[in-house]
Amino acid sequence: MKRFLSILFLILMALRSQACGPLLPPTYLGDYNGCFVENINVAEELELIALEYALIGSEHYSQGSCSTLEAERLDFSEKAAHFGGLEYVGDFTAYATAVRAGNTNALAPPVPEPLEEFVLYLEGTQQFRSEPDMLRPPAWDKLLAMDLTNRLYRSTWVNYMLGNLASGHGRPELASEYYAACRASARETGTDQSIGLAHASFKRDYLAQTNLALRIKRGIAAIGYYHKTRDRKREKFCMDHLQLDMQQAARESLDQPSMSTLEAMALFQVGQAGFSEKLEQYPELKITPRLAWFMYKNGKIEKAAAYLEQCPKDDILSNWLRFRLAQRQGQNETAIAHLKCWMDSLQQSDRIVFELAYDSVSSRSALNGSLGMLYASQGQMMDAMLSFIQAGAYRDAALIAERYLATEELMRYVNTFENRASYASAEAFQLHYQAETYIGTIELRLSYLLARRLFREGRPTEALPYYPPEIARILTTYLSAKNASEKFWSTPNVRSAHLYHAARIMRWKGMELSGTEFYPDYTVEYGDFSWAGIQNEDHISPADTTPAYADTAPVPNVRFHYRHIAAALAAEAAAYSWNRHQKALLLWSAGSWIQNRHPQEADVYYKKLARIRFQPLAKAADKKRWFPEASPMMDYIYRSEDYIETELIVKTAKGFKPVAFPN
Repeated sequence: MKRFLSILFLILMALRSQACGPLLPPTYLGDYNGCFVENINVAEELELIALEYALIGSEHYSQGSCSTLEAERLDFSEKAAHFGGLEYVGDFTAYATAVRAGNTNALAPPVPEPLEEFVLYLEGTQQFRSEPDMLRPPAWDKLLAMDLTNRLYRSTWVNYMLGNLASGHGRPELASEYYAACRASARETGTDQSIGLAHASFKRDYLAQTNLALRIKRGIAAIGYYHKTRDRKREKFCMDHLQLDMQQAARESLDQPSMSTLEAMALFQVGQAGFSEKLEQYPELKITPRLAWFMYKNGKIEKAAAYLEQCPKDDILSNWLRFRLAQRQGQNETAIAHLKCWMDSLQQSDRIVFELAYDSVSSRSALNGSLGMLYASQGQMMDAMLSFIQAGAYRDAALIAERYLATEELMRYVNTFENRASYASAEAFQLHYQAETYIGTIELRLSYLLARRLFREGRPTEALPYYPPEIARILTTYLSAKNASEKFWSTPNVRSAHLYHAARIMRWKGMELSGTEFYPDYTVEYGDFSWAGIQNEDHISPADTTPAYADTAPVPNVRFHYRHIAAALAAEAAAYSWNRHQKALLLWSAGSWIQNRHPQEADVYYKKLARIRFQPLAKAADKKRWFPEASPMMDYIYRSEDYIETELIVKTAKGFKPVAFPN
């Protein structure tokens, strides 16, 4: 099976190797081992660590939405409205503006007792600004001593600012106490909505610490909290600082680090020499999935497996590691079981982030894409395709559908779909192709893939319901033209004209009617690019997996194969015709369609054309020893997808004059 997967990898990689073309989306079969990378979501893990070790609680605080001065006015106005003191708003706002501007001598306006907390807070601000060494302004002591109803709005502010003062004076332990009191006050009063000081206190608490071990714990708490509350700006700020702290911790020998610190270090120190040895210094160490992950990422596979024996059976990270280890050992059935176990807990799977070349993918895609790979390696092709569809991985699903599923099996699946795609939506698929494609779009594309496959098998009538409506109409016209060419009561020249009509449709719409999704036609990219695709289908499957592609491959199995079919139809139409002029134009068309890429095959039509006597186009071909350039009318006829009357064909060929080029 390893040989099978490696061949599939080569198939997908071959689809990506082009001299000049678009940046293709990655694939699981082609990119899994080379470009597919799974990494632990560090922020998510730090949140879990913070919760597991009670560094944070489950509370969420407001992030705030206005400036400090605006918050002063809004909070004062809100409480003044409640106590009937709106007439004091103007004087207070003027006072607050002066204090915020740095005026330590501004006089506080008289206010009733319920509003006194706002004035006391600003007086405390003036006091510590006047005396830089002050740790606890008297006005704030007076405020905190007030009855709760009289300090609802500013006790949170006071504790936050006391924490800042303690931090600024080198008192990290005291600062932490104040920041904790700030959060407790926010929970108690429920009024910290304006500028979100309790929310900001986690970052302040982290930055205040000078002891490295304690600082790391506060950093874990801050990142965990901000990740939980989706404050990405503060999360990134703290993450950048914690990264530096971890580098320092790697250089120093922390004295009896806590489990939370060791687990966090395992997340950051992947690849750092010596950390695995550091873990061995703690025989009483609590083994966790994060430590097993560290061993796995550092290539210590046996140690990772031993750690996993002590990890919970239902842990997301543990099951992913068990899946990867089983896959590594070729135990695909075991790997599938572990992966399915993980899929049962999909809502937790953001503990791991996934990246393919050029793009990140969702957990859903990564799970199902990995499962599809395993199914393919087992030869369970329908299961593989369904998994790739759920992954949004169209190219993987299409490769399986086109090359490994029997036509009837694919048809039974496609028959469960409700709609057909318009061709316009198929083109939109091309323009907006991403690493993950909407499942409904994939299903419609597979329906279209089946239609072209049925056409190649000589079952065009059965194919009609699976085409986009626009292409179905083209196929109907094509079939009508072929049927008209077989009506024995029509004249040979008319039958020839109808068959020539079918040939032109095949030439200009052959990609849409019968093109292969991948090699040789690359309908997936509308044939715009030519890749080094599969050259010998006999070597793409293992002995116990019979590819279906041999029965559905185009004939001939070459790029733009439908041009050869069109040329053969035009030559057959020429054989019908009794008119030498009509015969000449049809043979010229047949050869012109394939002369550039397959001149040897075109030579057959050239020789037949050159042997027609007393015909201008044939004379020009014989003189040039190849197909002459088209006249404007010839160019119109052989490019037209409409029916052309035999009289116009004859007139055009009869009146042909070689195009004169200047010397």
